[in-house]
Amino acid sequence: MEKSDNKAIVIKKVLVALITILLIAYIVSVVLKSNFTQVKTEAGNIMTVSDAIPVSGYFIRDEYLIENNEKGIVSYNVTDGSKISKNEAVADVFENEDAAADHQTLKRLEQQITGLQQLNKTAKTLSATPDEIDKTINDTLNRLNLNVNSGNLSDTAGNIDSLLYSLNERQIVTGKTADYSEKVKELQNKVSTLKKTTSKTQSKQIPSPATGYFCAATDGYEKAFTTADLKKLKTGDLAENKIKKTEIGSNVIGKTLEGVNWYVACEVTAEEALKIKRADAYGYLGVDIPSVSSSIISVSLECVNQESQTSDALVVLKGNFMNAALANVRREDISIVLRTYKGIYVSKSAIHECVSEAYSYDEKEKKLTDTKELKGVYALIGNELKFKQVIVLYTDKNFVVCKINADKQDWVSSEFGLLKPYDNVVVEGANLYDGKIIN
Repeated sequence: MEKSDNKAIVIKKVLVALITILLIAYIVSVVLKSNFTQVKTEAGNIMTVSDAIPVSGYFIRDEYLIENNEKGIVSYNVTDGSKISKNEAVADVFENEDAAADHQTLKRLEQQITGLQQLNKTAKTLSATPDEIDKTINDTLNRLNLNVNSGNLSDTAGNIDSLLYSLNERQIVTGKTADYSEKVKELQNKVSTLKKTTSKTQSKQIPSPATGYFCAATDGYEKAFTTADLKKLKTGDLAENKIKKTEIGSNVIGKTLEGVNWYVACEVTAEEALKIKRADAYGYLGVDIPSVSSSIISVSLECVNQESQTSDALVVLKGNFMNAALANVRREDISIVLRTYKGIYVSKSAIHECVSEAYSYDEKEKKLTDTKELKGVYALIGNELKFKQVIVLYTDKNFVVCKINADKQDWVSSEFGLLKPYDNVVVEGANLYDGKIIN
């Protein structure tokens, strides 16, 4: 019996010791976690977002077909999206391909000469820095790549000309070339030689029937609607099965888009129509057409065709921006941009609320002080957490865009500073507080 009792006592002591060790380990881990909290951060990058309405847009212009009744090879003098005047020669007709090719080569050489002569005139007054020119070169390369990938080859020639100009400009700015006088003489000699050859070739010119923009492609919908129809259009009129397509003759080589304005018609809900009216009244309305431009295109509200204020509507927007891609657009998925917001991107998971004394200013510049509930984030500055206020401009499902600088009417914390661009914002972490040290 005595041995059995001693064995039980030993077992109890071992169990007590194990439990004590586990408790100590738990307490230590809690302390360590409270002092060495791991956090996940994201940089507060600057971004621009849009409040927009996605729609299907149908583009309407007054369009005139350009016909060629001559036999031979057509050589265009202008590219898609180029401005043209009434009776201006948009193309020449040559007897053979060699004559047409010489004509195109002559035009390219003359364009190069014009660009180099312009650089020679401004060589001593060029103010662009190499970094600025490099940015222009990079942007042009991106546009060239975009046009090639999207099949918009009509714009590539202009991209190449712009790229060549920027490269030549960089040579002057960096001092690697004083001017291009010798190159101009060389090109002028080539032009003189080529003109002697082309002067022997007979060509016939094809004039534009109107003043406006040129487009080589036709789609059969040139006369489906005109600008005279804009205020008559109703919802449902733009359905594909309702629009009559006309067969284009084989002698048509392009068309003229008359005037400087184009129109895009879109079907929207009653609520969306009201938003569009308000945006136009505030002086800002745009369209985002990714296939046409990487920038938002400014437009104005031409008309809203609606049976009642509670019914769906057909809105017509007017614009005057033009390039080769837009000259070819008929029906396209676009976004009507009501407003854009530029600020600091912050994940919604990073937003916290606090109550703080804050100040603002009234219309007479008088300082006001009050206690307000403010939004903010924890930013990791070095190894210390700092609470920083954010003023939200735009809210999405997963993120917000915050003001970079406060306006006079904003309530600003007297205790905490504003979040700055590129601050490291904590998006994950526990037991966060202002002044906490993160190891």
